[in-house]
This record gives sequence, C-alpha cells and structure tokens, in this order.
Amino acid sequence: MDEALYHAFFHQEEEHWWFAARTAIVREVLRVYGNLSPGETLLDIGCGTGAMLKALASTYRVIGIDTSNLAVKYSRARGLHDVYQMKVHEFPRDEFKVKTALLLDVIEHVQDDVDILRQARNVIEPDGRVVVTVPAHMWLWSGHDVVNQHYRRYSKASLQQALARAGLTPVKLTFFNTLLFPAVVAAKIVSRARGARRPHVTADERLAPGNVIAKAIFESEKYLIPRMTLPTGVSLLAVARPMA
Repeated sequence: MDEALYHAFFHQEEEHWWFAARTAIVREVLRVYGNLSPGETLLDIGCGTGAMLKALASTYRVIGIDTSNLAVKYSRARGLHDVYQMKVHEFPRDEFKVKTALLLDVIEHVQDDVDILRQARNVIEPDGRVVVTVPAHMWLWSGHDVVNQHYRRYSKASLQQALARAGLTPVKLTFFNTLLFPAVVAAKIVSRARGARRPHVTADERLAPGNVIAKAIFESEKYLIPRMTLPTGVSLLAVARPMA
C-alpha cells in the first residue's frame, strides 16, 4: 500500500466515520460471536496503523502483525508494544494461544486469498474464530480499489467459497455498511458520469462535514448485525470457525 495512505490512516483512523464505525461493529461482533473472553489473545493480521488494536486493548490481549515496517512504526506510536513486522506463516503460534484472528479489509489485497485465510485458521486455537471484512460487489469497483491495490471485491458466495477452501465455516456471514449503501452507489454513479479518473493518493487529514452523521448511521448497524443478516451493503463480514 502507498506510504501516503499509512500517513493518512494514522491521522484519521480513530475519528473518520468509516474506520470508527467499523471498529464499533467489530467490537460488538467479537462480543457476540468471537468465542473470546476478556484477557484472551487476539491477533490482528495486517494491523495497519493500529487503531483497531488500540480500541480492543482494554478488553483483550492484542498482538498485531503487518508486512509494512511503516505500519508497525505507526502502531507503536499509538502506545502498542506487541506489534511486529512479519508474515502470518512466520508468527510463533506455539508461543501464544490465539483465540481470534482478525483479517479486516486485508484479503482483497492478497493475490492468494485462500492461502492467507488458511494461515489464519492455522494460527488460532481449535475452538477459535477468524473475523474477516472485505469490500462487496465487483460492480462497485472504482478508482478507490485501484489506489488501495485491491485484487477483487467479493460476493457473499465468493467469500463463502474462499473460507471453505481454507477449511473455515461461517458462524456469521452478512453484508454491512448497508444503511449508507444507497448514498455510496449514488456517489459512484455520479463519479462515473463525470468521467472521474483514478483518484490521487492523498494524506489529506481533513474530515468531511458529514463525518459525525455518517459515523452514527454506520455504527448503528452494530445493533442490527447480531439480530439479522443484512441483505446487501458496501462490505461483507464473516466470523468463521475451523471445520471439524
């Protein structure tokens, strides 16, 4: 990922509506579906600049790994100590009892998504969970995906197939970022109609005027997800366990 994006994420991630709401949703998903008690170990694979780890550190023992040295430096700047530059297969699983592994908007950046899912499955305890979030719907592909170096967006079926090939079965599989879905689709239609080219990578630290409202709308889905399967959305979320 472009270094400018790490810089932007470090400065925005705790307040930007998308990151902040996703953090609140993941926290609730872990509480309901994570099979994870307070104090147990959680591994964030592809932890980026560490905002998720920081948010969860008060409840769980958190460890982060990322292949980017810059991501690790930014994570440690947030006061996190157990953050390391390494790939999943390098993680010393025998030294830790990882109950849950997070792959949050990671596997779309990897050419072999099944392999990294399989590695995550191998890291967790036999009764552990892997939590995955990914962008949904290939027809929503845009310059944002290009800038963020995505290989793909997912359908519900393609994510479920990747999980199955990795030896994982969903405990929960749902779309999310559903309430803002019409606005996102409209924005992309307008952008295409204007002939928008690939957006520039930017480290702009300003937040949109509607940031608070968008965060409140998106974050409210944390109350919906434990009660229902959302029919469509900008993203997909899965909580999966190892197959028997």
